[in-house]
Amino acid sequence: MKSLIKMIKLGFALSIIVVAVGCSEFDAPIAPQSAEQTFVPSQYPPLEDAIANLELAGYRTVNPAPQARLDDHECDSVIVDRYARVGQGGNLNMSGLVRLEWESGVVPNNMTLQIVAPSECIGAADFYPHPTYFNGNVRIIWDMDALDLPDDFDYSTIVPLYIHDDGTPEEVSYSWRQNNRQLVVETNHFSRYIISQRISG
Repeated sequence: MKSLIKMIKLGFALSIIVVAVGCSEFDAPIAPQSAEQTFVPSQYPPLEDAIANLELAGYRTVNPAPQARLDDHECDSVIVDRYARVGQGGNLNMSGLVRLEWESGVVPNNMTLQIVAPSECIGAADFYPHPTYFNGNVRIIWDMDALDLPDDFDYSTIVPLYIHDDGTPEEVSYSWRQNNRQLVVETNHFSRYIISQRISG
């Protein structure tokens, strides 16, 4: 009889455990349906492909001078980032190549903005998160003093190129600051940009 009571108690305890585990499964937090659709920034096309495309289109890259490169490692990629808050302006500076500036109210939500120079030997910069669309324009300011340009360089041949996600280049409008020392592109979204020189009409 005692063994029967022990078995009943053991069975009752096991049934409680089974019910508790079952209930915990039902009460477990359910991931929102969008969790699996959370945005992951797309990668830009390989830099070599973008350079080949712009050369086919009649451009060549304008590159940082060896002494102005961003760190001591030949042609490494370089990354800088900054947390941006809604309602606050700010800037993000990749010394020796490019700076990003934004005004208050332009950033659509709190996020980490990032500039990636995919190769410090090329005048190119990728902006993340990609794609990001702003509530207005941000400014991308290129440091022309950091580029390897001869003294008699014809600045009218400079062309900043927006690189589409399929790798094709497109000229973008721009302005100059400080007597051709800074080239400024305004845009309402992030992408890859390459500073180039037009070599054919």
